[in-house]
Amino acid sequence: MVLACNGGGADRQAENEVADAGRRINVKDYGALGDGKTDDSRFIQAALDSASVGDTVYLPKGTYLVRTIRLVPNVHLVSDGLLKQPKELSAHFAIEKQHSDAPLFRAHRISNVYLSFRAETANEAIYASQCSNITIADSHLTGDSLNNRSFPAVLWYSCTASRVTGSTITRYGSARESPKTYHPGTAVRVLSGQGITISGNRIHHNGENGIFIHDSGDVEIDGNSIHHNGMSGIQIAFNTAERVTNYRITNNRLEHNAADALDINNRAHGRVVAIHALVAGNYSNGNGFVKGESTPDGSGIGTLIGISGVTLSGNRAFGNNRPALYIEGCGEITANRNVTDGAFELVGQWERIRMEGNSFQTLRLLANANGQLLDIRHSRIGSIMLPNAIRIDSLDLIENEINSGPVNVNMEGHLKFEGNRLRSGHEAGALLLVKTKSASLLGNHILNAKNAAITVRKTALNVRIDSNFVTSGGTWIHDFQPPNIKINNNRVQEHAKMDGQQ
Repeated sequence: MVLACNGGGADRQAENEVADAGRRINVKDYGALGDGKTDDSRFIQAALDSASVGDTVYLPKGTYLVRTIRLVPNVHLVSDGLLKQPKELSAHFAIEKQHSDAPLFRAHRISNVYLSFRAETANEAIYASQCSNITIADSHLTGDSLNNRSFPAVLWYSCTASRVTGSTITRYGSARESPKTYHPGTAVRVLSGQGITISGNRIHHNGENGIFIHDSGDVEIDGNSIHHNGMSGIQIAFNTAERVTNYRITNNRLEHNAADALDINNRAHGRVVAIHALVAGNYSNGNGFVKGESTPDGSGIGTLIGISGVTLSGNRAFGNNRPALYIEGCGEITANRNVTDGAFELVGQWERIRMEGNSFQTLRLLANANGQLLDIRHSRIGSIMLPNAIRIDSLDLIENEINSGPVNVNMEGHLKFEGNRLRSGHEAGALLLVKTKSASLLGNHILNAKNAAITVRKTALNVRIDSNFVTSGGTWIHDFQPPNIKINNNRVQEHAKMDGQQ
């Protein structure tokens, strides 16, 4: 995956060198007072307008009352003082008007600007449109926590190669008070962007999403701490679906957000879109609650809807409200080495889902499940819940540890159940084959403390049961004479005798 930009330390050092390359212009030389009483907008603007390419406008310590500053191309701004907007500027976000008339910084069709500053803003800290190479680094942005329809802190519209790094963004919008309602107010909102990096930031206590990305590509979201926001930690949405491609969402901490840790939702287009995304090394905890009450959301690793070409690797998720991984109507999804106390849930149609080396509590399919391939290997699974009458062309369960039966298979399709360790204490047994086109039970260790370990109904076709080690509290198999069943080389032990030997 090739990305347009990188949020690492080397880039930040280069940005600082650029910011120091030209003259250093002190706003106090242009009349700014920084006394917290005087409107310093025109003095700061005069300093910016006087600058040449590569110059840096500097605000020393103090409090600068500011309305709106228009940024200048190739001119940087660094502030040790606090920029503060008057409260009377505060306006309300709406779907019809998603930017205010009075952001702290306004940028339009400019490039090569580096900003590092502290601010308390009534509206956006920055609204940039059709810009390139805009950097916000090592900044501290605080919004209006009393505004229940707040504009975002950072709004990029149709921007390229821009980044937010090492910054704190908080209190944009009112805190969510109810599981049923939330208030607009997002930390970073990216619309129709390309080559966006959001890395190393602390994003918390905002009214809506921590990060919202819409109709954008070549995006890296890495190493952020995103917590206590009123909707999802990270949400990715679609308009022109082909633009949403090349994502790296890695090494983030996503905690106590009121909706999902990560939500990538392409339900509206009615077709699967390949987004070529890596979701790796993230940690999530406690998402999907407001004041201890459950919201309708709260996945830990991610909610994936209508997408393909996604790899989820090495993520950890604990104590979240909803399934750790929710997959609905997707194409090709790979999930490797993820650990969670939650469920993996599959809904609707999918193409090819491969899972290896994961540890999760429950595999749950809903009644409308219809997939080409579901391949699960080398995983630790608490239980498997397969409803009746689902369709999976190929269901492969290979060398897994399944800690709680029964596993009930009643589906259109072919089953491979090979090399697994399955334990059950259920009256219904450990493994029930009700309906399949074919089933291979090979080399499994199956333990059931009660009744038959394996039951095979007449509607399970072409069943092979070979070289399994079965321990059962009753008859090891109930064979209802299905056609073409083959039973060979199995070892059987009574459960009571095994317990006595132990």
